[in-house]
Amino acid sequence: MDGLPTRESSPGVVVLPGNRAELVAIVRALAASGVPFVARGAGTGLSGGALADSDSVLITLTRLTRILSIDPIRRRAVLEPGVVNARLSEAVLPYGLAYVPDPSSQTACTIGGNVAENAGGPHCLKYGVTTNHVVALEVILPEGEIVRLGSHAGEPW
Repeated sequence: MDGLPTRESSPGVVVLPGNRAELVAIVRALAASGVPFVARGAGTGLSGGALADSDSVLITLTRLTRILSIDPIRRRAVLEPGVVNARLSEAVLPYGLAYVPDPSSQTACTIGGNVAENAGGPHCLKYGVTTNHVVALEVILPEGEIVRLGSHAGEPW
């Protein structure tokens, strides 16, 4: 289930990888077996984008919670998808920075979920939604291939 109040679903299996290697191995195994899966953050979204049916595996990313680096000069952070939105804001606050996409669920929602849903919030009226604050992504495709999108240099997409 996610935050969508109009539809419930129960996945056949739920897995909670603890690191990137486990996540990649799970995705590759599911792809090789032809088993459908859905990746999910904290499940706070209201669009139904993280619902998995009984024939699917739900891959919950909430254990991937490391903030890998913060570069206050370039105003960049590298993090795993399970980092809670408010935790990123707290982590950059000592540098006089903020992560401004602030959905009402910011104390529970994850950055991975924010990216998947292009989350917003009140500050987005002035500063833009999630996609206005992402310069690069590392993505695991459904077959298990890892691709990098965007730029370390921070050039526009």
